[in-house]
Amino acid sequence: MSFRTSTYRPFDATFPEGVRLLLIVNAAAFVLQFLSSSAGIPFTELLGLRPADVLVRLRLWQPLTYMFLHGGFFHLFFNLLVLWMMGSEVERFWGKREFLRYYLTCGLGAAALAFAFAYGSLLIGASGAVFGVMVAFALMFPDRVIYLWFVVPVPAKVLIPVLVAMEFLFFMRMDGIAHFAHVGGALTGFLYMRFGWRDRLDPSGLVSRWRRRRLRVLEGGRAQPAEEEIDRILDKISRSGLASLTPEESRLLEEASRRPRGRP
Repeated sequence: MSFRTSTYRPFDATFPEGVRLLLIVNAAAFVLQFLSSSAGIPFTELLGLRPADVLVRLRLWQPLTYMFLHGGFFHLFFNLLVLWMMGSEVERFWGKREFLRYYLTCGLGAAALAFAFAYGSLLIGASGAVFGVMVAFALMFPDRVIYLWFVVPVPAKVLIPVLVAMEFLFFMRMDGIAHFAHVGGALTGFLYMRFGWRDRLDPSGLVSRWRRRRLRVLEGGRAQPAEEEIDRILDKISRSGLASLTPEESRLLEEASRRPRGRP
């Protein structure tokens, strides 16, 4: 998958810290898995999620640590690729702390289903958390175009629901892939977005607040930006991302974000 992106600039100075941290931790854990395996150390067995071990052996860390381990290079690569592409966009709007909280919550939601569907099995991988990130991306940027196989343009609001639906279809398929964990991460992300922080559906964090404000006049007599202009800028962000804004649009948005709320 790839983005048609005037907005996606991975080497930009504003490359999100949270995503960078997750990439580093996942890559480092993969290296440790390889080294420990060569040395005969049961690193994956200790940190991967086996629900029976959590409840019987009290390995209470496993529902958190499992999501940083992977079963092979391509398992790691594709998870981090999607995290890099979609997670970067989401974190730019939410900030590091809120993004990491969401990511870990989705990973824990995926782990929860393992207790029902894989009690004695070992589960590893960031896929559940990544599916949660995909859901957030689709809800926040529904019209953003993703190039499937780098060729076929598909809107996020179409592609991601189809991918999640496929995981539901293969929910109990015994093919070595924890489809139930993908469903758990996606479902947790959807519920979190819909019933937890509903404002997170507003990518800029400004729409719901701005549209409740009445037009006012700044001190010194300078008129505030028209409500229609802010709405236009917010719509542009939803379609194309923050990097598509002109300097003047960025200034107006920043001004609106700092303005005290007016009375209804």
